[in-house]
Amino acid sequence: MGSIEGAQPAHGGTRSPVGGEAQPAHMAAPRHAAASHAARPAIAHRPGRGSGAEPHALVAIAAVLAFALVVTLGIMVAISFFDHSYADDWHYGVDAHLALEAGRGVFGAVAAAAQEVVDTYFSWQGTYSAIFLMALQPGVFAEELYGLGAVFIIVALVLATAYASSVVVRDLLGAPPAAWVALTCLVLLLQTQLLPSPVEGFWWYNSAIYYTFYHALMLVAAALSVRIVRGHTRRGPIGRAGLVGRAMGLTLLAATLAGGNFVTGLVAGTALFAATVACIARGNRRGFALVPALVVFAAGFALSMAAPGNVERQVSQFPGDNLGVFMTLLRSAFAGIEYIVLWTNGLFVLALALAVPVMVWAARRSACSFALPGVPAVASVLLFMASFAPTFYSMGTVGPGRVQNIRYDLFVVLAFLCIGWFCGWCVRRLERSGRTAAVPWKSLGRVWPAYTALMFAVLALMVGALAIDERHRDDLVSISAASSLISGEAQEYDDQVWARITTLTESPSADIQVPFYTVGPKVLFMGDIRDNMDNYINFRLAQWYGRDSVIGYTPSSSEE
Repeated sequence: MGSIEGAQPAHGGTRSPVGGEAQPAHMAAPRHAAASHAARPAIAHRPGRGSGAEPHALVAIAAVLAFALVVTLGIMVAISFFDHSYADDWHYGVDAHLALEAGRGVFGAVAAAAQEVVDTYFSWQGTYSAIFLMALQPGVFAEELYGLGAVFIIVALVLATAYASSVVVRDLLGAPPAAWVALTCLVLLLQTQLLPSPVEGFWWYNSAIYYTFYHALMLVAAALSVRIVRGHTRRGPIGRAGLVGRAMGLTLLAATLAGGNFVTGLVAGTALFAATVACIARGNRRGFALVPALVVFAAGFALSMAAPGNVERQVSQFPGDNLGVFMTLLRSAFAGIEYIVLWTNGLFVLALALAVPVMVWAARRSACSFALPGVPAVASVLLFMASFAPTFYSMGTVGPGRVQNIRYDLFVVLAFLCIGWFCGWCVRRLERSGRTAAVPWKSLGRVWPAYTALMFAVLALMVGALAIDERHRDDLVSISAASSLISGEAQEYDDQVWARITTLTESPSADIQVPFYTVGPKVLFMGDIRDNMDNYINFRLAQWYGRDSVIGYTPSSSEE
C-alpha cells in the first residue's frame, strides 16, 4: 500500500525540510495566516491547494468498505423476496387494492389513494404525502411485489446518502472519489446494520416509507440546499437556469417532506429555516433561492399539523399523554444526551477510527477553513434533541422503534459531520501555528496501512463474535438476515404466508380460520393477526380478500 501523502500541492510554496512536503506560502507566515483566517467564513474556500493523488491505502480502504457494503446490502435484498404485507399495509392500501380488483386499473387505484389521503386527514392524521405513498404499497398490485418495497427503500437510502456525502466530501472538501466512497460506505454500514428496529426500517413498507424514505428525502434536500447557496458544484459554477431548476426541485421536496412524519419534518424545517436566515444575514443573495422552499414547507407543515384527524388520534390513542411544552423540551434534551451515549457503541467508535484518517487526509487537501467547530457541534446536538419533541409532546415517550430508526440515522450523519469538521479544525490549527512541518506525515502515511489493517481485523473479530453467539446474532441486520436465509426460517415463513393466502383466496367459506405463523425472521416479522375480529388488522385483512371474517388460531403440533 502506498503512502498517505499522495501528490504535492500544485500551487507555489517551499518544500519543508521535514518530510520533504511542499509547504504552501500561507503556512510560511503563520501570523499573517492566522489573521486572514479570522476574517474567513467557516466554509470559505482558500486558493487552490490541489487534491493530490489518492494514496493506495485510501483506495484499499474504499475497496474493502465498498465490498462489505455490497455484501451486506445483497443479503438485505435477498431476504426482501420473502417479505410480506401486514396490518397498516392493508389498512391504507385496501381501497386501492379493491379498485384494481374491480377492474378500475392504475388510475382507479391512484384515485382511491388520493381519497384515502382526504379520509385520513379528517379521521387520523394530516401527513398527506406519506398517506398517499402508504396507500400505494406494492402489495396493492400483487403480494409477490411486496418485497420490492424494501428494495426501493434500501436503494433510496443508499442513493440519498451517497448524494449528500458527495456534496460534502467532493464539492466542499474537494476530496477524490476514494475518500467519498470510504466515508459513504461507513455511514451506510452503520445506518443499515445497527438500526434499532430493522423490520420497521426497511421491511414493513408502511413504516419504512413513512420514516426511512423521508429521512432519505431530507438528505437530498440538504445536499441540494448546499449546492444552491454555494452556487457551485465540483464541475463548476451553477448558471441561472441550473439555480432555478434546483430551487424548483428543492421546493417540490419541501412540499413532500412537509406532508411526512413530524420528526423528519421538524428537523428538516428547522435546518432549512436556519440555513435560509444564515445565508441572507451573511449577504449571500443565493439564500433567497431557498425562500420558496421554506414558504412551501411552512404552508404544507401547517396544513398537516392542522388536520382534524390529529386531534381525533390524540384523543383515541394517547389521552392524557401530552407532556406540554416545557416538559417536552426538558425530556427531549435529556433523551438527546441519553441516546448520544447509548448509540456511541464499540462498532460506532471503530467506524470513526477508520474514518478519522480519511477525514484528516481530505481536510489537509481541502480549501475549507473549518472555523468554530463548536458551532456545528452545538447545532447538531440541539437538532438531535429537537427530533424527540414530536413524540414526547404527543405520546410522552421517545416513541416506537420506527421513530428511533430515523433518529439513529440522523445521529450517524450529524456525528460524522461534526467529527469531520473537528478534524479539519485541528489540521488548520497546526497550519496556523506553523507546526505542520514538525508532524511526520510521511511516517504516519507508512503507518496508515498497518493501522487500517488492524482496525479491519478488530472489526472482523467483533462481527464474528456477534455472529456465532445466538444471543447477539440478531444485533447486526445482515447477520440476522443471513441466519434466517441459511437456516431456512425465511423460506418457512414465506411458505406459511402463501399457505394462508391460498386459504383466503380459495376457501368457499366467508368466515375463515387460519393458523398463526410459527416462525418469524426478525428482519421480516412485524406481527400476526388476532384470534378475534375486534381489531382493525383482522378486519382489513378480511376486507382485502372479500371475507366476512378472518380469525387466527394456534396450530396443533401435527399442523406444524
